[in-house]
Amino acid sequence: MRTSCIRPLRALIVSLGMATLYGPPVVAQTSELPDQPAIISTMATQSVMLSVARAGQRLVAVGERGFIIVSQDNGVTWKQVSSPVSMTLVKVRFIDANLGWAVGHAGIVLHSRDGGLTWEKQLDGVQAARIELDQASGATGEQAAQGLEQARQLVEEGPDKPFLDVLFLDARNGWVVGAYGLAFVTHDGGASWQSIRSAIDNPSGLHLYSIQRVGADTFIAGEQGVLLRSSDDGRTFEPLTSPYEGTIFGLQASAKHALLMFGLRGNAFESRDRGDTWQRLDTLEPVTLTSGLRLENDSVLLADESGRVLRFADGHDKAVTLPIPQPGYFTGMAQAANGELIISSSRGMLSSPIQVEPSEPQQ
Repeated sequence: MRTSCIRPLRALIVSLGMATLYGPPVVAQTSELPDQPAIISTMATQSVMLSVARAGQRLVAVGERGFIIVSQDNGVTWKQVSSPVSMTLVKVRFIDANLGWAVGHAGIVLHSRDGGLTWEKQLDGVQAARIELDQASGATGEQAAQGLEQARQLVEEGPDKPFLDVLFLDARNGWVVGAYGLAFVTHDGGASWQSIRSAIDNPSGLHLYSIQRVGADTFIAGEQGVLLRSSDDGRTFEPLTSPYEGTIFGLQASAKHALLMFGLRGNAFESRDRGDTWQRLDTLEPVTLTSGLRLENDSVLLADESGRVLRFADGHDKAVTLPIPQPGYFTGMAQAANGELIISSSRGMLSSPIQVEPSEPQQ
């Protein structure tokens, strides 16, 4: 199994008890996937939470051991709901008050139809590897042999690779991307999936960390500066020249169809021309950025691994640091229905949500 440029972050994650969020396999060499639901634990709300999203008036967070927790009161209190898997869940997103998807280790994709209260498994690493092999076996052309070898390796290694992000445009059309170049698309809400590895210019199988829609374009970003754009609803992806050769952990849409990217050592950039050119953003300190959020007022927040939350007002390239009463390793952010900021972290959810107040950027 090849190593990657994410070792510095992975070392920190391990030290925080976050295990292998971005690291190597969480399931040993096997062709079988443990099919165990998450345990119901009184400690679930205080465990490592890796992503949070809003579903109408409800908040939903996911994290280690397959834990899923929800809040009905804008993040004041949280309760655990049942999860069909016990593998770490990395990302959760909702397209409306009811329909949401979560992805994580062992190639897991979960789907909720009721705002995060109940979940069903739609895909796992065993099924994903078989899909890859079936498609590769029928492929022709110059890259067919390489694709077939990659697919066979997936099957042999077992369900050991995580999905790291998920994006749905509507109730039927969506993508998941992840480690070692994994990328799948569905056109029926997740009932069936197809690999799009052959449509992505990623011959080395670099990790794909983020997928984002901006206007009519779909972008994918990952390690070693991987940056791709699709202008045909994901049928093909073209490589873009990245302003940063290090790992990109996130993409975030901002105002007026602009796109932010962020990653290692505080590197962040904004593009207002569909990724053709980029402007560096001043993040004040060279600290790895872990998550992004566009607020309802069109400003963008970026969180880093030191516990800072940075705000970029529309049109400004220098951050303002928001006061955070409980700094920690922040992993995800959402804006509650009452306008407050909700943060997932290595110690669960913030106990006191923070009201995001407008402020002028630093000069």
